[in-house]
Amino acid sequence: MMASLSTAVADANAAATILLWPIDPWLGSETKATELWIQNQGNEPATMQVRIVRWRQESGDERYQPQTDVVASPPIVTIQKGARQLIRLIKQTEVPPGKEQAYRIIVDEIPPYSSSQGQMGIKLQMRYSIPLFVYGRGITTYPESANHALVEPRDLSWQVVRENGKPALQIRNQGDVHVRLTAVSARQGGQTRAIADGLLGYVLPGETRSWPLPAGLTAPVELKATINARESKWQSPAR
Repeated sequence: MMASLSTAVADANAAATILLWPIDPWLGSETKATELWIQNQGNEPATMQVRIVRWRQESGDERYQPQTDVVASPPIVTIQKGARQLIRLIKQTEVPPGKEQAYRIIVDEIPPYSSSQGQMGIKLQMRYSIPLFVYGRGITTYPESANHALVEPRDLSWQVVRENGKPALQIRNQGDVHVRLTAVSARQGGQTRAIADGLLGYVLPGETRSWPLPAGLTAPVELKATINARESKWQSPAR
C-alpha cells in the first residue's frame, strides 16, 4: 500500500509531493528489520526526517513517547527530484512473549534554511504519521495476508457514552493485538447510519477509545465495521 502526500505551504510550486510505502509496516518476532520507502515526486530536492515514537492509549487519549526499541536508518535524508530512498526500520530489543507493541513513524519534511527565519528555528512543511506494530513470540502473524495480525471479535465490545454532554461511540479491545476499524456504521430505529466511510481509527490491546457520534445518532442498537479479523465484517449489539 502507498500513500501520496502533498505539503500545505504558501508557495504551492515549492511544495514536495511525497510517496510513502508501505503504510502498514510491521515486525514479527523473528524479524530484525523491515523497509519504508520514501519517493520524492516533486520538482525540488526534499529533506526528510524520520522518527519512531512509542504509541500508547491511556484514558482514551493518544500518547507518544521517545524510545530506542526501534530506530530508523538513516534518520535524515535528502531525496532528489524523482528519486526514492530506502529507510530501514531496525528492531533493537525483543518484545516480551505474547505482546504487541505499537509505535508511530513520524516523517517530517524539513524546508531549506532561510535567513528570514532568524531565531524562529526550523519550520516543518509536512508531517505524516503511520503505525508500526512489533510482535513478540506467541503472537501469530500472517505475512501474505491483507492483515498481518488478527483480532478476535469476541474480545471487542462497544457502548454509547456521554462525552462533553454529547453521545460518543466507545469501543473496548480486550484482545492481544490492535483492532483497526474502517467502514463503521450503526443501526438505530430501523435505519443504518454511517459513522466513518473510511478509517475510523485503532484501539490498542487492553485499551478503550471513543469517537463522537453523528447528530441524531444517540441510541444505536447494532454496530457494523470492517476489522482485521478472519471474518473481516464485525457485527455486534451493544454490550
